[in-house]
Amino acid sequence: MAGECAHAATLSGQVKDPSGNPLANVQVVIPALQTGGKTDATGAYKVNNVPAGSYAVEFRPLDYPKIVKNADLSKGDATLDVAVTGSPIALTPITISAAPTPKSVMTTPASVSVLEGRQMDRKKAQVIMNAIQDEPGVNMIGEGPTTSKPIIRGLNSENIVVVEDGQRSEFIQWGNEHGPEIDPLSADRIEVMRGANSLLYGSDALGGVISVSRADLPNAKLGAGALSGKAVTNVNSNNKSLGTGIQLQGAQGDWGWRTNVSQTRAGNFHNPLQGEVPNTGFDEASGNGAAIVRKDWGNVEFDYGRLNRRIELQNPAASAGIAWPSNNLSDTEYQVLNHDKGLVRANFLTDLARIELVGGYDRADREEYNGPTTAPDNVPVLHWIETSYTADLKVHHEPIGPVQGTLGFSGTRRIEQSLGTSHLTPGYNEDTAGEYIFEELPVGKFNFSAGIRSDQTNYHIGADNLVGTGLVGAGPVPNPPANGVSQSALKYTAYSGALGGVYHVTEPLAFAVNVGRGYRNPIPFELFAYGVHEGSGQFLIGNPNLKPEIAFNTDASIRWASPRLKAEVGVFRNYIQDYIYGTIIDRGANDPSGRGFLVTQETQSNAVIQGTDGVVTGEAMDWLTLKGGFNVVRGYNNSTDRSLDNHNIPHVPADNMRFGAEVHRKHLGDFLNPYFGFDERLTQSQRREAPGDTPTPGYALLDLHTGSEFLVMNNRMTVDAGVENLLDKTYIDYNSILKPFNIPNPGRNVFVKVSVPFGS
Repeated sequence: MAGECAHAATLSGQVKDPSGNPLANVQVVIPALQTGGKTDATGAYKVNNVPAGSYAVEFRPLDYPKIVKNADLSKGDATLDVAVTGSPIALTPITISAAPTPKSVMTTPASVSVLEGRQMDRKKAQVIMNAIQDEPGVNMIGEGPTTSKPIIRGLNSENIVVVEDGQRSEFIQWGNEHGPEIDPLSADRIEVMRGANSLLYGSDALGGVISVSRADLPNAKLGAGALSGKAVTNVNSNNKSLGTGIQLQGAQGDWGWRTNVSQTRAGNFHNPLQGEVPNTGFDEASGNGAAIVRKDWGNVEFDYGRLNRRIELQNPAASAGIAWPSNNLSDTEYQVLNHDKGLVRANFLTDLARIELVGGYDRADREEYNGPTTAPDNVPVLHWIETSYTADLKVHHEPIGPVQGTLGFSGTRRIEQSLGTSHLTPGYNEDTAGEYIFEELPVGKFNFSAGIRSDQTNYHIGADNLVGTGLVGAGPVPNPPANGVSQSALKYTAYSGALGGVYHVTEPLAFAVNVGRGYRNPIPFELFAYGVHEGSGQFLIGNPNLKPEIAFNTDASIRWASPRLKAEVGVFRNYIQDYIYGTIIDRGANDPSGRGFLVTQETQSNAVIQGTDGVVTGEAMDWLTLKGGFNVVRGYNNSTDRSLDNHNIPHVPADNMRFGAEVHRKHLGDFLNPYFGFDERLTQSQRREAPGDTPTPGYALLDLHTGSEFLVMNNRMTVDAGVENLLDKTYIDYNSILKPFNIPNPGRNVFVKVSVPFGS
């Protein structure tokens, strides 16, 4: 066939059900190549034109959990037979973030967890990050139910990279309240990779990577019809939110396409002591369109999306001496966010390598308003526009002996404009280039991986005499820049690397170790900020003397993945040289704006962040699943400066654990896969607060959940419902943005989620 690789191979085999009978209409997919086939009436399948190499292969039966196996085609054709299982926890998903090519979790040195399919449906919340808040090592910086910013193993914001459909999402540079701007209703999969990952993602990935993606575009060869879709609805009682979305998609010949539109509207949230919390509403609308053409030589994909969000923020000035809860809820500020993203992705299959090219466009436009009374002319107080152009080249070479890997290059051109009536930061241009090599070597029961990367970053800071305008420092608060910010140029060069290995003790048991050196450049927001940031409710002061962070990360984990038991327990230690963080230097008495905000200044010192986390899910009986997990993190300033009376660093979460149980059946009359369960979340008091911060008491929250699937005109409708914070507990999480203002977290919430598919 024209276009086939000279070294192409064929993968074939048979799929059987738990009773040993042939299973027809099972999709067999190689995600790295976006190709595959389906089983026939005898359960047999065949995938032709597969380039030489080792691949993760997904088997997707309709009525059973997905199965993932590794296929070695490095020496030619291969046969892979699979028997699916009826266990609801028999899921060994792949991860596209942990390696340049998709791999099974059991063969990846990095610590990874994946949420997808029906699990993802059940976890979807009003904002995307709340879906992963129960994953190991994950916590949130939050402001009510509509703002969540992830923490991974004690690191957050600029130390975490969020990827949407393979493209970095730019949102985290501007403060605690800027959560990912990603539509949760259209998302199908989230992967969380814990630990330093500068090797694959460059600067910023010291804490980890979160990858959010939609489902694969339809493929006619896998049985997709010319037109299908689904309607989704998400209703929440606490803030009277209603989210609706429509998806249309289809495939014909070599082409596949999809479009999504959604809208979510939410009112003010409620807590048990204050009742309704004013000015905490939320409106969001988004749309996305994508298409792909698949040929023997590879494929080309096009994607474009836009998200519009208006979010209200109740961050009143601090009121000294007012007991919790405060009644000072007069803030009327809000933000308007417009985010456009586009990409073109191409895969080319050649005799020697699979070549992947990705070009990306990202434009984030955000406006912050003090409120209708302070901005009658509708002019934002703060206004940023950031436009990024990215290019990535990955060359996945064929095996050289037993070694298989990737050579990569990435480049970024970023332009940030600082607009509005006052400037918190200056505008700047950024040019970044990175080059890396990543190789993998299987040896018996071992899987080794190693890589090295080099990055070069140039900042061109524009002169801006509006930064700090009209503000006069008082008391311990540093004075503002005398004449704003001067024009300057900054250059950074850094090297990073990683070395990892997995030892497969037995078929279900593996031990993994990963060590890495990462880095992060200080960003202009940290270097030059001076002024009130309405969104975070703080007066921010940058530090132009900041140096790059250098991280040395080590983690080890033990994993078990069998049809009836899944578990992973990990330990980690991250030593960060010149760790950058904001420390509270004044609680409002000397706020230069005179509005009583906390005053936070950027500083840095060596730091150690270490701890342990784990998760276990077990099928105690055919109808009963038990689960549990825990997170323990310690983070402290390792400086020799003894004038620092408190060495804890900010945003390290309190120790927490969770456990739960779920009753489920395969069939119950017309109900398919019905379930009912509970989750108990226990959070200890946090007394290891950062300097100037406030400790918080512990709390326990009880959640209930239930749901089922139904056949409607040969399509599977799903309904999920439940109650969060069933006992309407009053509490303040340590990392709540509303903590300085004595505003408790949301109370009881009843939710209902419905998904109705239609078409072929």
